[in-house]
Amino acid sequence: MANSEIIGAGQDTGASCAGIPKRKQREKESEQVTLFDVEDNWKNEWWGMPEFSNDDIRPAYRLTVNFLTLEDKKMFAEKLQQFVSPQSDTIWYPSQERLAGCQFFYDGEKTDSKYPICIPSKGRADVQTTGKVLDSIGVSYRFFVEEKEAEEYKKHIGSQRVVVMPFSDLGQGSIPARNFIWEWAKENGYKRHWTVDDNITEFRRTNITRRLRVKGGGFFKAMEDFVDRYENIAIAGPHHLGFVKVGWSNIPPYLLNTRVYSCILLDTTLPHRWRGRYNEDTDLSLRLLKDGFCSCVFAALLMNKAATVGVRNCEAMKGGNTDNVYNTGDSRLAFAESLKEQHPDCVEVVWKFNRWHHQVDYSKFKNKLIMKHGITKTMANNEYGMRLINAKESPVVGEESPALDTKEICHTAPNSAMLQGLKPHAGGTGTSA
Repeated sequence: MANSEIIGAGQDTGASCAGIPKRKQREKESEQVTLFDVEDNWKNEWWGMPEFSNDDIRPAYRLTVNFLTLEDKKMFAEKLQQFVSPQSDTIWYPSQERLAGCQFFYDGEKTDSKYPICIPSKGRADVQTTGKVLDSIGVSYRFFVEEKEAEEYKKHIGSQRVVVMPFSDLGQGSIPARNFIWEWAKENGYKRHWTVDDNITEFRRTNITRRLRVKGGGFFKAMEDFVDRYENIAIAGPHHLGFVKVGWSNIPPYLLNTRVYSCILLDTTLPHRWRGRYNEDTDLSLRLLKDGFCSCVFAALLMNKAATVGVRNCEAMKGGNTDNVYNTGDSRLAFAESLKEQHPDCVEVVWKFNRWHHQVDYSKFKNKLIMKHGITKTMANNEYGMRLINAKESPVVGEESPALDTKEICHTAPNSAMLQGLKPHAGGTGTSA
């Protein structure tokens, strides 16, 4: 006997699923999506920023249909006038157009960041990915490398993009490099600076319940302008792709008072500095929150990373601090316990997913944004030059890609109406991007 789950996109009837009232079921699922409280008033702050919508478009109704034979399943599909492969276990009714993940993307004029992008790197001159993706969107950067690796990095990246640090193999992970960058930014008079990991593989933008790749436009400039409106955002950056689900989460375009990591915009004027050996991003975020500052992670603007520690079906990127920090014989328990020792008031060590983790309670932090005097609100969106492009209609190489003319399709979302009505879907013949 085969099982198939048929998902109906019909009207909300208030029915229940598996004995759980639909509303309760969605609330339970939402709790599993994110540990952070949703900012109910995000529209009051997200003015003058790129258009954002991430609606909850999970199915209002689910029905499981059982088939005794594969032929029964085929007959059922014919009656629905839908293609159902032998492997399909989920479909939409009515059927939903499938959107290829790479068909649509955001492009635009290459726009540099306002503040310097600094990339501490070790042992990855020939495999780093961050510089390559920044090149693709027209953003300048500098690699900060140890003395003994300077020539290798200059050979692969160019001497004008390499800053040589006067030390090597200190055995303290990335802490000395991060603090060197902080002092470099201070000496050069930068109000803020970016500290970015060297294994970023792509940047994306969340909108119309999609997470689409960004290949041009002011991706970094949008975040910088948002942060510069406020007196008390000390640390900010894009969220990780894996933590922002679309179509079944009401996550807002930004989250306050949580950890910022891997791609970090820091207030250079602060007296704080990086410390410790493990979990330095979380530690710094917590110290800043305890001092009354806000942290801000953007769910509207995302990053993705290559694995630096081996995971299932994915080989770890070579280099980094694996040899002198993470291959010391310490287990993940040591990583978690080190953060608990630094912050015993809000960190617990827990066992889940078959390994030890640190679990941070951010709910105690209720720090509010404080807007600078003289800031004038504008209700219009600012797309920062990011134009929605259909890859199927892109011109030949060397010519400018035309932005989608969506005004005839939808007057309320001129930059993204082409995506309206295309529902994301977790499996089967549905849509995902």
